[in-house]
Amino acid sequence: MTSIPFKAVAVDMDGTFVNDDKEFDRNRFDQVLTALRKHHVHFIAASGRPLSRLRKDFHGFLDRIDIVADNGAILTQDNKIIARHVFTYQTGIKLINFVQTNYPETQIAASGLNGSYISKKARTQFKNSMRFFYPDVSEIASLEEIPTWENLTKLTLNCSAELANELEKKFNQNSPERIHCTSSGFNNIDVMPSRVNKGQGIKYFLRYFNLTPADLIAFGDGMNDQEMIELAGFSYAMKNGDPKLKTIAKYEAPSNNEMGVLQVLESYLN
Repeated sequence: MTSIPFKAVAVDMDGTFVNDDKEFDRNRFDQVLTALRKHHVHFIAASGRPLSRLRKDFHGFLDRIDIVADNGAILTQDNKIIARHVFTYQTGIKLINFVQTNYPETQIAASGLNGSYISKKARTQFKNSMRFFYPDVSEIASLEEIPTWENLTKLTLNCSAELANELEKKFNQNSPERIHCTSSGFNNIDVMPSRVNKGQGIKYFLRYFNLTPADLIAFGDGMNDQEMIELAGFSYAMKNGDPKLKTIAKYEAPSNNEMGVLQVLESYLN
């Protein structure tokens, strides 16, 4: 059997694993996944997408892959949550109020362990775009009415990515529970609890599998992939990716519309 120089694969979704129509070749992936497992290689989907969306994306494969959802806030193995990082309820509501007060034009989608939430007053275009990513979304009169039993994992903000550092700095100045902001592409910002990112989620799995970063191959297209790209011994930025990420990654993969991730993996397997 051909030797493969890695033991774990981590892939971003949008702009990386799926094409611009948000699809991937399921039969081709099945063949690649089967071959990877024969070599005892773990496959990890690492995405800003919430768990509910990723479970739909990988229906039929969930017992053969691992998941880093909400940019590292939720980790699953064999379709079971094994780790979670959430805001306290008070901080989640405080953060929502902070964004609505300081950035009133910003649209907000809130992701939790039990569901996702969006305001009935949100713009129709934003609602429509979020319904794909949040298939279990509930429209409520006000985001301050999110149930007290909910554990929020992430906010998605529809605003300029350039606001990420400013928003993070301003909120953290007056909050003991700190946040981390990153661009998710598509003119959105993802806001998670501090120190939550894809790289940290991947580190958890590497420790779990008794592997090192040198055993990891990772693929991404945007700056919310930076931490896992920096971590991986074999790192690929997509041809269609952010130029900044290309300066960090060691290699370049064909574009997402060419199924670049599968192409590269097939080249190693063959």
